[in-house]
Amino acid sequence: MKKKLLSFLTFFCILMFLSICRLDASASEVVKKVSYTTQTYYGYEESDPIFSTSLKFANNLTGDTNKYKIAVTITPIYDKVKIGYFNWDDEYKTVTVTDSQKLKQINGKLNIIYFNKYEDLNRVYDNNGLVTCFSKTISSVNASDLDNVKFMVEFPYSEDIEGIFLAQNDVEEIIDLEYSVKFQVNATVYLESGSFNVKLNKSNVSGYVNYIYYLTDIVANQKGNYKIVKATSSDSSVASINASTGRITLKKTGKCTITVTNAYGRSASFTVTVNPSTISRLSSSISCVLKTEMNLASQGGVLIFGTPKYTVKSSKSSIVSVRKSGTDPIIRGKKIGSAVLTFTVGSKKFSIRVKVVKAKIVLASSVNLTKGDSRTLSANECSCGLYIKRATSINGLLSLKLSPNARSLTLTANKSFSGTSASDKVVVTFNNGSKKTIKVKITKPKTTKKFSLSDVKIKLNRSYWSNSKSCLKYTITNKSSKNLTKVKIYYTGELNSEVSGYINLKTSIPRGKSKTFISRFNWFDPLDNVKMKIVSAS
Repeated sequence: MKKKLLSFLTFFCILMFLSICRLDASASEVVKKVSYTTQTYYGYEESDPIFSTSLKFANNLTGDTNKYKIAVTITPIYDKVKIGYFNWDDEYKTVTVTDSQKLKQINGKLNIIYFNKYEDLNRVYDNNGLVTCFSKTISSVNASDLDNVKFMVEFPYSEDIEGIFLAQNDVEEIIDLEYSVKFQVNATVYLESGSFNVKLNKSNVSGYVNYIYYLTDIVANQKGNYKIVKATSSDSSVASINASTGRITLKKTGKCTITVTNAYGRSASFTVTVNPSTISRLSSSISCVLKTEMNLASQGGVLIFGTPKYTVKSSKSSIVSVRKSGTDPIIRGKKIGSAVLTFTVGSKKFSIRVKVVKAKIVLASSVNLTKGDSRTLSANECSCGLYIKRATSINGLLSLKLSPNARSLTLTANKSFSGTSASDKVVVTFNNGSKKTIKVKITKPKTTKKFSLSDVKIKLNRSYWSNSKSCLKYTITNKSSKNLTKVKIYYTGELNSEVSGYINLKTSIPRGKSKTFISRFNWFDPLDNVKMKIVSAS
């Protein structure tokens, strides 16, 4: 028993370990690997070179909100280093170094920088303590940065390397220093967070024959490489799909599976159910306006799903005629009276009584407009089934515009006329032939006087002393074109010497009105020779 339990626990642990490994693998999915060698760079001719690599793994990263991780290794490959210098005897000498182990020592003085975020790559040492390459793992990289990852190389200065190649007692000054080096770049891009998967808003879609759906309603993200590039239906006779337009057409009763694939190569599936078409009665009786047509499907007579097969017949076609437009029953009131419509759907039947009535027209009889203004007249109170067929301005002083449903009319007084006012008539014709005449009076707007500070007057009533304070009593009269809420006053006067200052009033002075105010000051004598002036008002 103990052996069985131990075996079970061991098996369970192995399963858990494998599950964790799979989770880690998916969280660090390898997206792309890049390996290439750069051109040869020459130090001091192309000082501190910057080279870039495209780590883009797809053509269009628009809408990609994933985060990526880049593991990069850069290995310098030297051809030679040429040094020109003067020795202590002022003799110019040159040395060319090609020994690989010697050249490796330059790496210890070299810097390679991840230019996008200006971070140094780490040096990697061999068993001899020499730097062989530079590496770094860069996290939280946006998709947009995968297009242009840049690295910058900082070559060492001459004084940094002269001790490596030359004896210190032999060199007075290095004049020339030339590197000849290229770089081997190896980079791996991992998916750090996010997903390339197709994300569905719905796993099931249902409807009726001839219904249309679009993938934008079903697939969450359709940007960049998340856009669906391939789509197939398990039964295109039930529902077909066009991958380029994303249009799904429901064709016959049944069920099928649609599979979609994005530009990342990830797929997802959803189920489409096409229900049987139906027609049912919503109302047992309905009214129809004389000499008008009515769609029973849109006016609450019947409820239709899909493309049901049915027949409909009027008991009195001289009063109410009926026809079909597609799957919708269309009736016409031909004369006052009533008739019964009988619908036959397979072995089932239902009926609707239709009463033909006179039209009820409710529309304004007269309108007053100021030139430049508009007014919209609604026909929503008119009988159901009535709509405005056309409208005409008799004197041509108005522009007329019908709403898309022809149940409202907008009048705009934008035409010129002489005098201060003019009259016009608008004749409105409805679809049943009824007409309505609207009288319109148009007046020109009154010209408004511009605001002027000179229209705001101030009058000093008296200067006096009260309760140990000097007081000024004055009246402001607002003859301007607007109501005032703020007034600023400049005053001058004399005590022992000239006194001046500003008074700020925050009070309402209506247009055409006067108000009296008292301002108090910390003086023990009243002011003499007072003058007051309004400097601003609003």
